[in-house]
Amino acid sequence: MSTNAAAAVHVPSSLVNRLTEELGRRWHAGERPLVEEYLERYPELASQPEAAAELIYEELCLRQEHGVSAAADDVLKRFPRWRPQLQILLECHRLLAGEPVQPQFPELGERLGDFQLLAELGRGAHGRVFLAAQATLADRPVVLKVTPCHGQEYLSLARLQHTHIVPLYSMQDDRSRDLRVLCMPYFGGATLASILAALRGLPPAQRTGQDIVETLKKAQTAAPLPLSVEGPACQFLARASYTRAIGWIGACLADALAYTHERGLVHLDLKPSNVLWAADGQPMLLDLHLARGPIPAGAAPPNWLGGTPVYMAPEHRLALDAVRAGVRVPVGVDGRADIYSLGLLLCEALGGSPPPSRAAADWLRQHNPLVTVGLADVVDKCLANDPEERYAKAADLAGDLRRHLADLPLTGVGNRSFIERWRKWRRRRPFAPLFVGLGLIVVVSAGLVPYYIRHEVNQARTALDNAKAHVQRHEYGAARDACDRGLALLADVPFQHDLAEELRVQMQLVERLRAARKLHEFVDRVRVLFGADGQPVAELRAVETECRLYWDRRDQIAECLGALPGAEEEQVKIDRLDLAILWTDLRVRLADKNRVVAVRREVLEVLAEAEALFGPSCVLDCERHAHATALGIASAPPLSERQPRTAWEHYAVGRALLHGGELEAAAAQFDRAADLEPQALWPNFFKGKCAHRRGFYEDAVLAFTACLVLAPQSDWCACNRGLAYDALGQPDRALRDYDCALERNPLSAPAALNRGILHSRAQRFTRALDDFQRAFQNGADPVLVYFNSALAYLGQNDRIAALASVNEVLKHDPHHEQARHLAAALQSKP
Repeated sequence: MSTNAAAAVHVPSSLVNRLTEELGRRWHAGERPLVEEYLERYPELASQPEAAAELIYEELCLRQEHGVSAAADDVLKRFPRWRPQLQILLECHRLLAGEPVQPQFPELGERLGDFQLLAELGRGAHGRVFLAAQATLADRPVVLKVTPCHGQEYLSLARLQHTHIVPLYSMQDDRSRDLRVLCMPYFGGATLASILAALRGLPPAQRTGQDIVETLKKAQTAAPLPLSVEGPACQFLARASYTRAIGWIGACLADALAYTHERGLVHLDLKPSNVLWAADGQPMLLDLHLARGPIPAGAAPPNWLGGTPVYMAPEHRLALDAVRAGVRVPVGVDGRADIYSLGLLLCEALGGSPPPSRAAADWLRQHNPLVTVGLADVVDKCLANDPEERYAKAADLAGDLRRHLADLPLTGVGNRSFIERWRKWRRRRPFAPLFVGLGLIVVVSAGLVPYYIRHEVNQARTALDNAKAHVQRHEYGAARDACDRGLALLADVPFQHDLAEELRVQMQLVERLRAARKLHEFVDRVRVLFGADGQPVAELRAVETECRLYWDRRDQIAECLGALPGAEEEQVKIDRLDLAILWTDLRVRLADKNRVVAVRREVLEVLAEAEALFGPSCVLDCERHAHATALGIASAPPLSERQPRTAWEHYAVGRALLHGGELEAAAAQFDRAADLEPQALWPNFFKGKCAHRRGFYEDAVLAFTACLVLAPQSDWCACNRGLAYDALGQPDRALRDYDCALERNPLSAPAALNRGILHSRAQRFTRALDDFQRAFQNGADPVLVYFNSALAYLGQNDRIAALASVNEVLKHDPHHEQARHLAAALQSKP
């Protein structure tokens, strides 16, 4: 469309209102869209400066509301063609709301509202911390945190009122100086980081609780307003050993985290410098400016995520990488990430420095022999790489730390040291040794020691039997716990090396089985993508990268998996072989057009390596033949004379035939696979896909119904059955399946897109457009989203919005025939 033609287009106020509402909705949802995006989607806005200026002004207000830079000069530079109109608009905005100013931080001795600034306690890149006196309340000492007027840290802190969290007294904004003043109580003391730094010259095994008290006193001597170091907590610390003092601070901080987590917040920046050890000896959490709600696995990347890398849990680091890459968060981040950070903090405090590796328990006891086996195991459990292996809740960790302090048996870890259990029992019963000594004579004479040993051995055998039973039921977490219990029971029992070795072998088997399950779950995710249509490219690329990492680490994975029982061994071989096949297919699908030939050649090399690893296979022959034929290699390997024998081979060959368009041959292979293993998910799933493509929609419904029985929580099975019902002319059933898919996975782009198409056909255009927007945000193909949006707008008689959507289709795919015809029709009619 020419510029002159664009100038003749009238932009209705309804469109401008709808776009400003959408802009506001997206900003409040955490997105940060720019007006330029809307100018690209609706080029007709360029013909009316007033309409464009209204959107620009809305963005300016939203920026100021959310604390994002919104300088007038930046606005004028971004939109130079509307400079005169924008200058008038910005001047009016300045007069009405005041021109934004740079923060003007106060100086010492200055009065800030009700507060007289006495001393500067610290400063950072975005704020300063002062000690002040509050005049209207008898000059009570308070801490003022002064920052620019943006962000909502104080809202997180204001919700929390706990003994071990520094509370917020009040908040005031000084808009004229762009300052936000947060008022908090002054507790004196020092951060845990400064205390550990002061103790660094003293080996951890030689420290005492009294050393902590003396360090607090020295910190108070140097403080601008010294406070007395006294109180019940200080008295406890002065009498306690260093390990008990650190165990106690860990329990207090775990209590504070449990309170925070119960209110839907995760701290995400727990480290020694964010822990205040107050002058009265109480530890308190500081700095909740990064606190936010949990991030579920598969969620779209949050707008911003921070933290301190040294103290981050592994899943927190992965989420941060996902934010930087703009892809979905692969692993959920919840309160267990804070438990990991607290474990690192305890490890550093007890051992003198952060552990260099995952083996926290062994490292701790080497660096501080006074750390008991039980306490080391508690810290080690906090530092598990897998969140499932950590304490489920901070309250559980606090409970175990308090049980340790009270000399009680621990519940979250195995009490594997008989000597420690004996010492705890003796401390709980200080007069017991006398009676035990007398009783031993009776016990020995009566032969009860052998009875006790037999009892421990029988319990250990029971634990081994339970572990084997759990393995049979694929309950690997429970099996591992049973092995732990058995080994703990035998820790101090003599002459039971064979049984202990049997338990260790069972434990190794359980760990290998757990690794095999993780591999199988990942390969199943890739299988879903292989059989799905319209998956977001970003998600495909992320999975391709994961596949590459798995393939590059194939030797380490094989070593980790080791020897497994027959059925599991065969499944691992299938999964590893399928991983190579699916990864190579993903590489070709995602390759640039000018790189396809090179990628196919690399793929042939990978498949040759797979054959060397796993042996000859008719499936590999089929895949190599397809790639070689696509390359036009004259010596392309002919299809193998080896015929598929197992259910997996029939299914995998059928999958390749389906991919190559040989539908009848593929259907025969899927039928044979389903006959051999009727309860197998993937033969039934691809049988349904093949039936759908052949036009046998009833057969497709039956196949996908079988899949839903086998995988009742799968959104992709429900989505595919919805497609089959739609093709059968049963839109109500299709709609129920799409609803079900989105309930199970709100991020399903195909389900949102297909449901939107159904709504559009039923003339529920508003619902349809909402679903198309959801599909777009979840990464659906923009061409499909924009084209179907154009049809929905046309159904609403919004020709301008329809034309804008069609133009977006042509921007992504200039050769889209339907879009070209629709664009011509929209442009030719008034």
